Amino acid sequence: MDDIHRAPAEPSSWDPNVAFILGMGRSGTNFLLDLIDSCPIAHCRNEPDELSGGALEAWSEWKIHKSLLGADDLWSDLRRAVVCSGERDRPIPPFKTWLRSAASSPARALSRTTLRKLVPGLGGSEYPLPAALVRSEELTEALHVLKINAAPSVAEVFLGAARDPDICSARVIHIVRNPAGFLRSWRRRWLAEQDEEQVLLANLERLEEVRRLDPEGGAFISAVPDPDVHEAELLFWRYCTQRIRAAGAGSAEYLEVSYDELARSPLSSLQEVYKFLGLPWSEDVAARVGKMTDRSVDIAVAFQAELDDDAISTFERTLGPELCDEFSLRSS
Repeated sequence: MDDIHRAPAEPSSWDPNVAFILGMGRSGTNFLLDLIDSCPIAHCRNEPDELSGGALEAWSEWKIHKSLLGADDLWSDLRRAVVCSGERDRPIPPFKTWLRSAASSPARALSRTTLRKLVPGLGGSEYPLPAALVRSEELTEALHVLKINAAPSVAEVFLGAARDPDICSARVIHIVRNPAGFLRSWRRRWLAEQDEEQVLLANLERLEEVRRLDPEGGAFISAVPDPDVHEAELLFWRYCTQRIRAAGAGSAEYLEVSYDELARSPLSSLQEVYKFLGLPWSEDVAARVGKMTDRSVDIAVAFQAELDDDAISTFERTLGPELCDEFSLRSS
């Protein structure tokens, strides 16, 4: 086979340049991933841990506690994941520098359907990006940004005092949304399409797993007996937010980003993110970001119209006084 048709190499000693976007779903994780994907040299992947048969499939089983991770396989998993694409990933923008010119020439971005037409035989939920379409060396040297939802264990494994010194560090961007905005989006855009009883059962099982695996971090959960479906979701939001913050405290490899501030001031907020990641900022990037954020403020502030007394009481019961004060969710 000609070299141009081979899959990108996977050197056994190579540690990829990786950054994670962490946060709860419905908190702007997709929004931030898309904004970072505006950079020509970044390779962005969406929830690779949720792909059946994918390189990070096992990671979905240890999101709550770091001790469930076998460190020996960590970088092997990542080396495989960063030279792949998958069914949850966005179409590859044609301006990426690591695409071959023949691959980036179409006016539209490279979707999975397009990739399969160009390179027959691609299958499965995750697949290596073929060297016929990407420059292998440039791809491996890119900054690989992986979005993984609701995974405090990722922060614990890679950051701070809890990090194993034998494991190379990776940067972590933690996006946090006002919990009132988070709950509104979760309720309208996810819960409304689900069986509420099944969601509650799943959430209660998740909280029980937190208490079992991380009794210290989840100690506050017992203060809310018999939570309803909204309270159970907020309790897990609190757990993930507090645990990721704790893992990142004092680490130069950790950056917390406010979704609400990102929506209000996308250019200045994103420039800080790009600086943290070591990504170049340009007029082209600014123009792409401007097109993607023209309605972001309206979306971010929509929750304010729903902050009645009942909602405030729910936040006070589940989040505790410190978080309620931080996000101005206290009764007057």
